[in-house]
Amino acid sequence: MPYRFVTGVNDVRNFKDVLGIDFSPKKTCTFDCINCISGRTNILTDKRDEFHPPNDVFSEIETFVNEDHMPEHVLLTGSGEPTLYAGFGTLARMIKERFPDIKVVVYSNFSLLDREEVRREVGVCDIVAGNFYTVCEDEFKKIYRPIESIRLQNVMDGMKIFRNEYDGVFMVDTRFFAGINDTEKNLDGLREFMEKINPHKYYIIDAKYGGNPLPSAFIDLVKSKFDGVPFEVEYRV
Repeated sequence: MPYRFVTGVNDVRNFKDVLGIDFSPKKTCTFDCINCISGRTNILTDKRDEFHPPNDVFSEIETFVNEDHMPEHVLLTGSGEPTLYAGFGTLARMIKERFPDIKVVVYSNFSLLDREEVRREVGVCDIVAGNFYTVCEDEFKKIYRPIESIRLQNVMDGMKIFRNEYDGVFMVDTRFFAGINDTEKNLDGLREFMEKINPHKYYIIDAKYGGNPLPSAFIDLVKSKFDGVPFEVEYRV
């Protein structure tokens, strides 16, 4: 059957059998990132909205499970920032209650985690993953091109508070862009910040969308900077 919200099953990072769910109008986000595979942001906003009734989205998930198979994971993300969906928490709880064996995953840009209600809703998920590229405000603006109301410090504060509250799996990835965030100041700051939030896994990724490939000397520098950290680092460069 044709689906409005179910986008299909793929392998994502180290996760197998992941059913993608996209409930965002294309493309509604707090950022207009230079590397977004969904293209430019059509609606730049920090206002949450119930784009579709959670029952409608859940109905498609239930249909897929009944007519195809039960996936190992359900990924709540898509063409925009998923936490802008005001029905996010309701949908995540519905999935957990109806299908307790499915792991609920969200991929976010972490921009709204300074809001208590967002942290509470995201905390329903088994796995919370997202991107964080820089601790420098000027680099943050160049890469993320955020809505004016969102500042880097808000993002960092939200991530720290959430990490202290959350008992599930927390994962972060950093992508470097030649000439933007490939500074030693940023590398030192990222290590310090990552040690504070202590993710279960930290991915370091070369630029693939826009920008030039990173030189091997910089990659060696990155590896030296993150040598001996107390969390797992995986390099995809």
